[in-house]
Amino acid sequence: MLQCAMALLLLCAPPLWAQSPVWRITNDSGVLYLGATVHMLRPGDLPLPEVFDEAYAQSEVLLFEADLGGLDQPEVQGQIAQGMVYGDGGKLSEHLAESTWQRLERYAASRGLAPQMLQPLRPSGVFLTLLGIEMMRLGATEEGVDMRLYRQALEDGKPVIGLETIQQHLEYLFSMGEEDPDLFMAQVIDELEVDSTMLDTLIGAWRRGDEAVLYDELVLQLKLDYEPLYRTLVLERNRLWWSQIEVLLDSPQTELVLVGAAHLVGPEGLLSRARGLGFTVEAMQ
Repeated sequence: MLQCAMALLLLCAPPLWAQSPVWRITNDSGVLYLGATVHMLRPGDLPLPEVFDEAYAQSEVLLFEADLGGLDQPEVQGQIAQGMVYGDGGKLSEHLAESTWQRLERYAASRGLAPQMLQPLRPSGVFLTLLGIEMMRLGATEEGVDMRLYRQALEDGKPVIGLETIQQHLEYLFSMGEEDPDLFMAQVIDELEVDSTMLDTLIGAWRRGDEAVLYDELVLQLKLDYEPLYRTLVLERNRLWWSQIEVLLDSPQTELVLVGAAHLVGPEGLLSRARGLGFTVEAMQ
């Protein structure tokens, strides 16, 4: 889950020398850029790779997973706060096996968090709470790629579009872990307990655009460990987004599409879809 969030792999293997977190996609009628985002960064991870500035300068429209500005609106934040808790006054421990709850209690205590604070939360709320604590512990306190470029686009007056509506985005968010709370919570703790060097590995792979490492650490592990979440959070959204990307490639404008790195890599990722359809896919240098 920690790897997946960084955010929150092959039918066509990429050339080993294609190392960049931004790819240029072209067909006979258009061009767009696909950029891999990381949603939270450490001060030492900045500045962003220069290819983001280059793709931004050449693009007239920016597309993000959702309307980032809309997500910050008070009414939406209220929806998020309400959707993260059990509306019937239920408790998380009532939805978990006793052994799972006890393990969660121990983990929370190890991070200085009173376990009872997690009781009102649904699995998605627990995940986001624990992830936030862990990312702070690892020093990831800076805004990620998407928010930085979103703010720059607003300042420059460039149009920004969400690939999914805010309601769709919230539905994906709230659905995390609902199919099997015990398995989900176990996987969350497993991921959050990994050595902190894993973050170095992921950030390094992102900066290089290393599709193989990103697939192994982000997508493959999620697919193997919690396949229902992979289907909903990655596969379904990739299919919905790709239908929009194909339309964009036939437009006269040049677009920069910015989504989490896990959506780009692997046999069912957006880059593979583009390659499979015969589009030219080039990593920016």
